[in-house]
Amino acid sequence: MNEKKIRWIFGLATMFFWASEYCHVPFFTPYLRTLGLSATLIGFLVGCYGFTQLCIRIPLGIFADMSGCYRLLVRAGCFFTTVSSLGLYMTQDIFWMFVCRVLAGVAASTWVAFTVMFTGYFKPEESGKAIAQINGFNNTGKLLAFFLGSVSATAYGYKAPLLMSCITGFAAIALSVFIKDNDSKRVPQKPRELLTVFRDISVLTPALLAVVLQMLMQGTAFSFTSDVARSIGANAVEIGVSSCLFTATQIAAVVFLNSAWTARQDSKNLVAAGFVLYACYCLMVGFAPNMIVMYAAQIIGGFANAVLTSMLMSSCIRYVSPQKKSTAMGLYQAIYGIGMTIGPVIMGGLVDWSGYGGAFGLFAVVAAAAAVGALIIFPVVKKVKTGGKAA
Repeated sequence: MNEKKIRWIFGLATMFFWASEYCHVPFFTPYLRTLGLSATLIGFLVGCYGFTQLCIRIPLGIFADMSGCYRLLVRAGCFFTTVSSLGLYMTQDIFWMFVCRVLAGVAASTWVAFTVMFTGYFKPEESGKAIAQINGFNNTGKLLAFFLGSVSATAYGYKAPLLMSCITGFAAIALSVFIKDNDSKRVPQKPRELLTVFRDISVLTPALLAVVLQMLMQGTAFSFTSDVARSIGANAVEIGVSSCLFTATQIAAVVFLNSAWTARQDSKNLVAAGFVLYACYCLMVGFAPNMIVMYAAQIIGGFANAVLTSMLMSSCIRYVSPQKKSTAMGLYQAIYGIGMTIGPVIMGGLVDWSGYGGAFGLFAVVAAAAAVGALIIFPVVKKVKTGGKAA
C-alpha cells in the first residue's frame, strides 16, 4: 500500500473518529433535558469531558513520546469514543453517563497521537501541510457528524444521534486496522527541559486565553446554544443546520487565515477581534428571537472560533525552540482543558440562576474582557521574547 493511500485511510479514520465524538453533541443537552435533568447537572456531565482531558493529556503525551505507540493510541481513541456513545445510548443512569463522558474525554485526549503520527507520513518541511490536512479531516468529520445527527434526530428523536456516534465509531475502528506505523517516534523531553516550557510566558499567555475561548465555546456552541434553539421552537433539523453553520464557517475561514492580508496583521489585533466577535455571538444567541438570528450568530461564532483557535495555537509555539514545540503544544492543550471543564458547568449554573439572556450576557462580558487583555499582554510578551525588537 503506497503512502498516499495510507494518508487517506488515516484521514478517513480521523474523520469518522471526530464524527463519533460529535454526532450527538448538538442534541445531547436537549436529550438530557427530556430526561428531566437540571442545567447544572447537564453542565457537569458536559464539563467532565474537558476535565478528563485536563488530567490525562500531558501524561498520555509523555507516554506516547516514550513508547512510540502512536498507532495503539489512535486505535484506543477510536475504541473509547465508540464505547462511550454506545454506553450513553444504552443507559440513563447518571453514574454510567458520567463514566461514558469520561471515556469520551479519554478518546479526545488521544488527538495528540493522531496529529504526531499523521505528521510522520510527511517530510519535516511539510509539517504545516500535514497539520492543515488532518485538521481538514477533523472539521469534515464534525460537519458529517452534525448532518448525521440532524437526520437521525429528526427521524427518531434526540437519542438517535448517540447511535450514529456509535456507528461512525465502528467505522473509525475498522479503518484504524489498516493504519501503518511510521517513524514518528521522538525522544522525550527531560524534566528540566519541560520545566522551562512550563514557565515560558509566550506559551502560558495564549494558553490562558485559550482557557477563556474553550470556556466560551464549550459553554455555548457545544452545549447550551442548541438548548436555546430548542427553547425558541427549533426542531431537530433546524438545530442540526445551526450546528453545521458553525462548523462550515470554520472550514471556510481557512481561506481568510491563509490570505496574505491576514499574514501581515499583528496577532494581538486578530485575537482581540476574534473575542469581540464571540462577544457579539453570545449576545445574539442569548437574546435570539428566532432561528434567522441564531443562524447569523452561528456564522459569526464559527468565524471567531476559527480565528482564535488558529492564532492562539500558532502563538503558543512562536518563540519556542524547535525541539520543545511539541512539549509546548501539549502543555497548551492541557491547560485549555480547564476551560472545557468549567465552561459548561458555569453556564449551567448561570442558566438556572438567571436564564439564557443573563448567562449568555455574562459570557459576552468575559469575551470582551479577553479582547482587552489580549491587546495589553501580547505586546508585553513580544517585548520580553525579542528584547523590544520586532518579532
